[in-house]
Amino acid sequence: MIAENLVFLPDSPYTEWIINRSEGLFPGLNKYLVVVEDLSKTTRFINSGISVVENWNLKNNTGIAHLGSFKRVIVNYHTPFIGHFLSRRKSELIQAKLIWIIWSGDLYKHPSFSSKAYTSRTLAVLPSKKLVQAWKKSVHHRLLQALGKPNKYSFEKSFANFDYVASIFEKDVMEAESVLGVKAKWIRFAFLSLEEMFSEEYLRKKPVLGNKIMVGHSGSPENNHLDVYHQIHNLLPKNGVKIFSPLSYGDPSYISAVKSMGNECFGDNFETLEDFIPREIYYNKLSEVSIAIFNHKIQQAFGNILGLIFMGVKVFLNPENPVYIELTSNNIIVFDYSKVTQDDLLNPLSAEEVESNRAIISLLFKEEKIRDYYRDLYIA
Repeated sequence: MIAENLVFLPDSPYTEWIINRSEGLFPGLNKYLVVVEDLSKTTRFINSGISVVENWNLKNNTGIAHLGSFKRVIVNYHTPFIGHFLSRRKSELIQAKLIWIIWSGDLYKHPSFSSKAYTSRTLAVLPSKKLVQAWKKSVHHRLLQALGKPNKYSFEKSFANFDYVASIFEKDVMEAESVLGVKAKWIRFAFLSLEEMFSEEYLRKKPVLGNKIMVGHSGSPENNHLDVYHQIHNLLPKNGVKIFSPLSYGDPSYISAVKSMGNECFGDNFETLEDFIPREIYYNKLSEVSIAIFNHKIQQAFGNILGLIFMGVKVFLNPENPVYIELTSNNIIVFDYSKVTQDDLLNPLSAEEVESNRAIISLLFKEEKIRDYYRDLYIA
């Protein structure tokens, strides 16, 4: 059987799940290619049947020598190397439909979002780029461009080659159009079902035991922790409400600033998690939480947010966040962080609100719904 679809995938734990679901619908019609930085490093998936190629050797891969035979090229997480490859081979892809599946990082790493993603307090603690370093980087990429090698300038232009863009978040698609010039048709798409994101039955049985307030999900600056600490410090009573912030990965200088301000504002009531732990243990830890605040202005932590809502946690989101817009449009009960009050922080969701949220999430991310998303993607 000749493959109809060339599917680019990143080195991710989700890679095998995506392949298994795709093969379940369209067996034998897809060729999968994972593009990595270094072949000597262990991959995050274990399927030995997947072709893996290094960034710089993509152009020499014999498995995709005849691009003209593919009806679709589906790119999960677009990179400069994939963009360069597809642009150079554009004449062979006249009959193929190019589809970009947004993975958040491939959209929001664009420099234009440095001012959109961070608050002024976050920017104040991030190391500023020196002008000389920025100039050197720009010159380096101009040189790569002149030599016909992957570079940031050709990468940005490559987004205009896509015929379709796939995402569950309409705002992500709108941002791609305004920042990257994407003029593609929108395919509504979600990667994972409820059971793939987390065990529905497991979380349904997890009571919200504690009264801790969770702030952020990692040590990445996009969490904008400092504004939250500043705001809730003035709202919380001085009776020992615990503040919990997972900081297991992210920018070291930013994490240091987060810990410093957390200790300053909350003292012994400030708790961090700085080690990676198994998912079941992590959700046990989250069962100590009744309130969670995510101050991302861009799309991040979607799985964490859905899991917490399903557990019955009262979730506050930045109103600019595509996740907030998507959830509220589907009548899921989440709250606008910019309007948070003391009463909001001291009163958890009612049992009726928890059950309403669970019912909607179960409907939106049920197995049949996700299967339909994949089917729409592969027949575009």
